Amino acid sequence: MASSAVGKPASNGAEDGIDSAGEAIDDVAMSLQGIDLLLNNGFKQSQAIFEKYRDYSPLMSAGSSFVTFMNAMMTFEDEKLDGAVDSLKETEKLCNLESGNIVKSFKSKVFRKDSKTGNTVLSTEERIQRQIILADCQLYMAMLVMIRQEVTGYIKGGLLIRKGYKMYEKVYKEIGKVYKIRGQELGDELPSSPTDDNNSEASSEDGLANHMSDEKVISPGDYSDLSDADLARLRGGASFGYGLLQLIISMMPPNLLKVVNLFGFKGNRRFGLQCLHLASHSTDMKAPLAMLSLLWYHTVVRPFFGLDDKSTTSCVTEATAILEENEPKYPNSSLVMFYRGRVLKIQCKIEEALSVYNLALEAAADQREIQLICVYEIGWCNLMKFYWEDSMLAFARLKEESKWSQSYYAYLTGMCQGALGQVETAQEMFREVPQISKRKNEQLEKFLIRKSQKFKKKVPTKAQCALLAIEVLYLWRALPTCKEEHLTLMLSECEAEVEKSWKALRSLLKGAILRNLDSRDAAIQCFEDALAYSSAKDQEPHVGPYTCFELGSMLMEKPATASKGKSLVIRAKDHYKDYDFEQRLNVRIHALLSRNKDIQ
Repeated sequence: MASSAVGKPASNGAEDGIDSAGEAIDDVAMSLQGIDLLLNNGFKQSQAIFEKYRDYSPLMSAGSSFVTFMNAMMTFEDEKLDGAVDSLKETEKLCNLESGNIVKSFKSKVFRKDSKTGNTVLSTEERIQRQIILADCQLYMAMLVMIRQEVTGYIKGGLLIRKGYKMYEKVYKEIGKVYKIRGQELGDELPSSPTDDNNSEASSEDGLANHMSDEKVISPGDYSDLSDADLARLRGGASFGYGLLQLIISMMPPNLLKVVNLFGFKGNRRFGLQCLHLASHSTDMKAPLAMLSLLWYHTVVRPFFGLDDKSTTSCVTEATAILEENEPKYPNSSLVMFYRGRVLKIQCKIEEALSVYNLALEAAADQREIQLICVYEIGWCNLMKFYWEDSMLAFARLKEESKWSQSYYAYLTGMCQGALGQVETAQEMFREVPQISKRKNEQLEKFLIRKSQKFKKKVPTKAQCALLAIEVLYLWRALPTCKEEHLTLMLSECEAEVEKSWKALRSLLKGAILRNLDSRDAAIQCFEDALAYSSAKDQEPHVGPYTCFELGSMLMEKPATASKGKSLVIRAKDHYKDYDFEQRLNVRIHALLSRNKDIQ
């Protein structure tokens, strides 16, 4: 495939690339143009390009499938998830074709004569390109089946990841060998292998060594048809999926990591980030997607799972640098604006974040999926300010327009209605939650159903609904990004009288608020009260482990109490089972213990 036109999209969209007679297009440039259009709010134009040329080449098919995949991942809707899997399977079929059903004028770029046998074979660029696409398909399909959080999905997803992981390893190593036989230095920008570091739990060196023993010695002539420019692009394409896999696996808690290791692969966070950084600066069509993945990691994953210490400075610094670098290329991108809003939210600049989310919502007029995630953030920003009516309107809209977990949005809506004093309406909304729940065994929906059934026969009070809102803010890790004035307002809500069965939860939430207000001694006292209350049978099951973690992590901050604190964190990990959002807490426990290995 020619790559001379990379970065120089056709002047009049796809129509300039190929006519009905089958004139060749530069699918490398066209695929990147399609993704850039997608990010610059040209949703319909991007979709038109990929739909028209989906069967032109595996690369265009891969671009089309990724757009479908991304839309599915933004909405979590079953219909879109199933459609994305079907689309990826079609791309797989096209990659596995040796010759048939390929545009005739395209064949000269895809195939070459083998110098030894005289047979027609795939060009080196096309062969490696297809291997990367096939590996990408395994990764994307694994994410689509695992996101449903079903046991069979985890097993199937693990097998798909194993398949894709080994594909990435093989092609990644092959690309490294080509650089070596050409006498080129890889340099610091290209990580050579995922070796251990302080941010990783394991390494992939063993897997790479296994592949090296099986392969033949390569001579420079074997890659004579592969230009340096195409090699660099393929390197970027392989680095995206391989890096993303390394990053995801490295963040898994020990109990999941043991299962993952049984499938034969391990992860390294630093190496994954290096790969994504390299991919984001390549000429491959996944360069913009690597940039978005880095923004997702720094603005969503790190704050949510507490992968670093209490400070969010590093998250903001890294994300801001990426946003500033890409500002000229994507000045009005609704997706980029979404992440800009996330940065402002992490900085506790809630009003500014709301303004950006509203701009992104307007810019995404033709893209329902992006609109929905912007509405979701608008609802959360208002919830953090206790603007009950505004947050209620956002969640009510999501309940009607989103097909993902309507029970979740019903619960949030009812919570806001009750906090407004509309307690009878809130009760009706809570009663609706179990009826519209689709996956009653999934951890989120189990939590929602259990909480809602408290009000099946009993009208909630205004104070109870306010506590439910603070609980959600706490469990979704939003308290650290709330402004002091809003935290103080939440603290006053926690002073209201509650029934005995609510005391452990109230003490946990009060302690978490005080901790974020830097009232250390008062927070510790509240956490100790929460632990004492949590032993009663009528208390919330997640209060005990979450309180152990909070109290333990606070005590670990001081050398004099660090050992006691670590024992509490380990107790949260080992003593409690089958409580709400267990895996979320396990990821945070794993990150905390990894940062404090020296504490005995």
